[in-house]
Amino acid sequence: MTTPATPPTQRPQTKVLQQTRDEQHLRTLTIFYYILAGFSALLGCFGLMYIGIGTAMALFAQGVTSSDPAAPPPGVIRLIGLGIAGLALAAQLVIAALQFLVGRFIALRRHRMFCLVIAGLICLWVPLGTALGVYTFVVLTRPGVIEWFGGRRQPAIFR
Repeated sequence: MTTPATPPTQRPQTKVLQQTRDEQHLRTLTIFYYILAGFSALLGCFGLMYIGIGTAMALFAQGVTSSDPAAPPPGVIRLIGLGIAGLALAAQLVIAALQFLVGRFIALRRHRMFCLVIAGLICLWVPLGTALGVYTFVVLTRPGVIEWFGGRRQPAIFR
């Protein structure tokens, strides 16, 4: 007669190693989010440059008109271009701010769900955002990390 195998208990040394590894991964995530926020803000500067060029064109190209009488005035088209560039700049700066907040929240071990939601949105920014978003999901769904963020471990449904 054989007895059922019991699962091995986790040794304290292994638990300490896992906690150390989780700490290192969280620190790495924090640094990567700060770097990605900087890249996003830098990308937003291109929108600022576009706004500057569009403003210069609107101010200094007053005498240019179209020969088609049905064409809209050139000022309207320039304003539409400036509006689109302004919205793109604002969106890019909001994305940079959200990435910075995720890095800060991971460093403080707070707002885990916010970090996961933004990581999902960052996955759309291929290829760096995808790699960072997936890495964030892998790290933030570990049981030890969930406990650090103040969450409770959910019992497994099919145990």
